[in-house]
Amino acid sequence: MAKRFYSAEEAAVILQEDSNSSSEFEEELSESDIDWLPESESESDLTDSDSESAGPSTAQQSRSEGQARDISDTDTASEGGSPVPTSSNANPRGQRAARSRQSMPARAAQRPPLPYELCHPQWLPSNMETPNLPPFTARRGLQVDTTNMQPIDFLNIFLPENFLQYVCEQTNIYANQRIAKKPTSVLAAHWTPVTTQDLKMFLGLIFNMARCPKPEQQMYWTKNPIHCIPIYSAKISRCRFQMLLTCLHFSNNDDDVGTDNPAHNRLFKLRPFIDHLNKVFAEAYVPEQKIAIDESLIPYHGRLAIKQYIPSKRSRYGIKLYKLCESGSGYTFKLKIYEGKDSLIEPPGRPPYMGTTERIVLDLLNPLLHQGYHLYVDNFYTSVPLFKHLFSVQTPACGTVRANRKGLPAEVVHKKLKRGETFSQRSNELLALKFKDKQDVLALTTIHSEETRMVRTRTQEIVKPLAIMQYNKFMGAVDLSDQFLSPYRLDRKRKIWYKKVALYFFQLCLQNAFII
Repeated sequence: MAKRFYSAEEAAVILQEDSNSSSEFEEELSESDIDWLPESESESDLTDSDSESAGPSTAQQSRSEGQARDISDTDTASEGGSPVPTSSNANPRGQRAARSRQSMPARAAQRPPLPYELCHPQWLPSNMETPNLPPFTARRGLQVDTTNMQPIDFLNIFLPENFLQYVCEQTNIYANQRIAKKPTSVLAAHWTPVTTQDLKMFLGLIFNMARCPKPEQQMYWTKNPIHCIPIYSAKISRCRFQMLLTCLHFSNNDDDVGTDNPAHNRLFKLRPFIDHLNKVFAEAYVPEQKIAIDESLIPYHGRLAIKQYIPSKRSRYGIKLYKLCESGSGYTFKLKIYEGKDSLIEPPGRPPYMGTTERIVLDLLNPLLHQGYHLYVDNFYTSVPLFKHLFSVQTPACGTVRANRKGLPAEVVHKKLKRGETFSQRSNELLALKFKDKQDVLALTTIHSEETRMVRTRTQEIVKPLAIMQYNKFMGAVDLSDQFLSPYRLDRKRKIWYKKVALYFFQLCLQNAFII
């Protein structure tokens, strides 16, 4: 039996016959809370000033428009293409679809539109003018006295005794909660309260597992003389080690308000640990002038609301971190975990028209503003409003930019260049340039002029903008940090996501201690 296609007019007539059931269906649809599209990297991450809106998402609109096009392509019922007669009371084409889109709840929060001068800045030919850069006034370097310090003392800067005592208290509380639920379990029969000395020994063995990886965790306690590592069985039993790993905790579950409460924090399990790290990282060391912000991914393939898919990363699936690192050493100064597209990020002093990605940058940069730092970011964050605002708070920036960002000069975006050629325009302190290498590279900078340098490649010499050269040099801070940890990552599969993140945090403390 051939499949029949209905035109928009026919569908309207059929739907008009049962107006009561139709109105009930519309009312039910408007009251439901359905996510029509699965969360993906393109929707959850690209919530910047170009992609956020007050109405339904762009993907939803394009889906509705695609459905309308599919219907309109089948408007003819005969081979000759003659239109099908319709009733005089039929709805106009697209009217019903428009009402359905209006009834869907808005997925993006309302925010003021960009000011006109940021959407349409005045671009003029560049004139080799260097912006008036603010002086670098930060007291960079170590902020603690390291005289006569032993290597373990550097780790104690980030994992002091009072924090380890707090972790022991929360671990004991969580163990007692599990025992209360199952009084006949193995944990109830063998559990003894953990002390800071136990926790230090536990972390030492965990760090050594990263250096001496084995296929299974229990193999560290094997008695086989070929695979045996005597230190594990000499210091702690396998059962005790697994109980410590099971009960490792950083917050009291009784203080959680529950997932049904609007005030619920998705990072409740790790919030004390995150706050502690951001505090001690900033107090122990102040980075040099060149800094960078980028994403890092902790591999995780289980079911999790905040799990992300980043195809450019090796693991692709995992928990995404935003990190601010020093370009020269890879020292992690501040970090932030992605909590979902509906999370509220309200850094102090941010303009109301800023999008989500701009707010992330301002939140990470907040302790370093007004000190003359030079920030390097990739095209995920770079935008005209962000760079102009950062320059107003004495923080020049440089980064590659996507061609569809608002405010970019059309002449620069569409300029046809040969390899090695550069074209640029300037809007006050902001320089937009396009460079042709193997492919077109668009960049924004408030640090550089359009100055170029001769660069020797394997086959030839090409002229490259200084801004692109320094971007390539200073942008890899977060990648450098990940590179330090990659040979020692604890990538063992774990069901509990926050314990995997916590072990990564402990290793990050070890890395920062090594750097300083």
